[in-house]
Amino acid sequence: MKLTCIMCGRPVEIEEFKPDPYDDEDDVPARKPVAFCRMCEAKIKNESDQAQKVPKPM
Repeated sequence: MKLTCIMCGRPVEIEEFKPDPYDDEDDVPARKPVAFCRMCEAKIKNESDQAQKVPKPM
């Protein structure tokens, strides 16, 4: 399935999810999947790691 990254717009290849045929939760509405490319995913992870660190005292 071809999607685009929601941050930068690059095309992202996502493998198709095959739902369980015996799953009876069909009343849940289907939503468009959200995708990030690897570069944006790494950027988000780095920013969140930096935000979690305690600043070093001077």
